[in-house]
Amino acid sequence: MRILYILPFVPWSIRVRSYNLIPRLARRHKIDLVCLSSSAADIPKLDGIRSFCATVKCATHAKKRAFFQVAKACVTSNPLRMAYASSVEMEAMVKENIESNPPDLIYVERWRGLQYVPVDCRIPILCDPTDNMVLYNRRLMSSGSWWERVLGVEEYMKFLRYEPELARRANLTVFCSRVDRDCLLASHPELSCAIVPNGVDCKRFFYKSQGDAEPATIIFTGNFGYRPNVHAAVYFLETVFPIIRRRCPEARFLAVGNGAMTKLRNYIDVPAVELVDFVPELRPYLVRATVAVAPITVGVGVSNKVLEAFSVGTPVVATPLAYGDLPVRDGEHLYLANDPGSFAQKVLDLLHDSSLRARMAEQGRSLVEQKYDWEVVADQLQALMYRLAECNGPDLGPVASNSLQSTAAN
Repeated sequence: MRILYILPFVPWSIRVRSYNLIPRLARRHKIDLVCLSSSAADIPKLDGIRSFCATVKCATHAKKRAFFQVAKACVTSNPLRMAYASSVEMEAMVKENIESNPPDLIYVERWRGLQYVPVDCRIPILCDPTDNMVLYNRRLMSSGSWWERVLGVEEYMKFLRYEPELARRANLTVFCSRVDRDCLLASHPELSCAIVPNGVDCKRFFYKSQGDAEPATIIFTGNFGYRPNVHAAVYFLETVFPIIRRRCPEARFLAVGNGAMTKLRNYIDVPAVELVDFVPELRPYLVRATVAVAPITVGVGVSNKVLEAFSVGTPVVATPLAYGDLPVRDGEHLYLANDPGSFAQKVLDLLHDSSLRARMAEQGRSLVEQKYDWEVVADQLQALMYRLAECNGPDLGPVASNSLQSTAAN
């Protein structure tokens, strides 16, 4: 199959979904990549993915222009996320690609990428928004900072109408968790939706050896350009970590990921806190940790940080929002906690009990090997792509068909 792969960003290692799926899909398919760059610094990041693609095109999109578009959209019904990524250049590149290299299927990641596809396109479209934006903004309205709550109300009201309209433009919509999918299907059961979870590269994040972990070391990983990760780190540092330090003075906290030094700069001089910006290999830091935490208070989907820690063999303490609908059991695969006191206690339990850590690590690793390795996830996505291409012939209309509903939505 020839796949036109459309992204409203440049795929590199912090964009784990596209960065892992493209190389695996490229083994059997020709990939024509069209993506959007917000700065010249993004272009070299394409080097890591370019060799897997038949063609690569990248449109430039200055942040000043993006914010101007957002300002204009405030008085319209268009969601601000859609307005931010609006690009005439991207639309032209996608149209030219369709005409010069007609694809068998169009794959679009994120709702905002769907606006680049011509409305009269008669090629099967698989849209992978990954997360449900109605659900995301509903949670932001209750748990974000004051300005995020205001923004959440506006985006929630806009996506409440806009999200199902976007889903109708696609022939199949793919979410990363059942919770996200069901939020859309609850009010629009006629739409064709499927679940393709996030994953982890089990070969890259291989199991650590006994004794690799440093004593009393707690880690939180993620892209700190993503606001929910900032919320989570601040929540932990302000409400959970002080409790842990009172009972375990030697405890240390590592925050590792793109933007950590900038977004968490208020904690640079806090004792026993270490901030580490983007690192090309995350595994060594997960190996150092005794316990990984995922105190997510805002967000949707499944946090890759949980899967990566599972894969390496570092036990996890998380809030329910962090694991989405992973088939995990509290006390077996990980510890779950909803409030600072119980969260701190469960971290302390793991810090002080090596046999408990070992048992939990084995269960987590087994789970990702069976269901969440990127090889397994890519095969699931590929099967949906084949089925979509087979179900829709050359006379396909622009409105989503329900021919996949019975099999893809399970």
